Amino acid sequence: MVIMLQYQSRNYAIFPRMGGFMKRCGGKSVNLVRCALVAISMLLVGSSYAVASDTKVLWESRDQFVKIESQDAVKGGTEIPNNHPADISQERLWEVLGAIELRAEDSKKPVPLFTRNSLENLVPLLQDGLRQASPKEDVTFAVIGLYSSAYGLTKSPKAVSGRMFYQGGKLNLIVGKTQFEVNERQDRRLDPFTPGSREYPAEGDWTLLPQPGQPALAMLRKDWLVFANDWKPTAAPAAGGEKGGESSEPSALNQLFKGKASKTADRLAVLKELRDKGLITEEEYRGKRLMILNEL
Repeated sequence: MVIMLQYQSRNYAIFPRMGGFMKRCGGKSVNLVRCALVAISMLLVGSSYAVASDTKVLWESRDQFVKIESQDAVKGGTEIPNNHPADISQERLWEVLGAIELRAEDSKKPVPLFTRNSLENLVPLLQDGLRQASPKEDVTFAVIGLYSSAYGLTKSPKAVSGRMFYQGGKLNLIVGKTQFEVNERQDRRLDPFTPGSREYPAEGDWTLLPQPGQPALAMLRKDWLVFANDWKPTAAPAAGGEKGGESSEPSALNQLFKGKASKTADRLAVLKELRDKGLITEEEYRGKRLMILNEL
């Protein structure tokens, strides 16, 4: 309504960019409706840029990202500062994230929330983010992995997004998207990989399945997990073991360099050398590295 009134009054000074856009639309009612919708999108995109000014991007590759951003607001609630910066080891992050499984409503068998390749790329960045974040900032992320589709015959890209912070001596993870089917043609400005919210539970008919029988682990909501400092994975690390009770995720690092992964290791070494010599950027390095790992 506001946009239509602006057009009719020809008062383009308030929204100069949008006004110029509306001038080009002509006076036809069909054009006005269509252009009004586009203009609304321009306003929304502009507001997202304003929020982004307070965000520090640690890594971004197309739709994937790891960022440090302000805590999300909770209506009527008291803002509790995080214990940031926090120094949490990569091994600890592997244990925590690798222990989380997902069960969809239409599936009887739970599956790991993250792929090993996703964690290989994500964990170092989360560690950096928690080290750099201030008490009023969280670390948010979206990562894409290849997951087995129906009957395990093919693999398809799916996204997992979340919000991580260390508060009250406990590591918190709020999940936003859980193995969300990725359509590369989709405009993420209209359907973003939301990182999860303190106030609103994530949508979807699914539930997270952390390892049972552990009092040091709490589920505040279906999408919100809290790991105390004394939490330990159920299974002890076992080099070379497969997931299913015999190993924890840190041992997956050894799995990456078996069989056909030996050639992959050579490619990763070359890629790292290019990065170290300044021939490619950090963003290019991480994006290409994930592509190589996804080929395993």
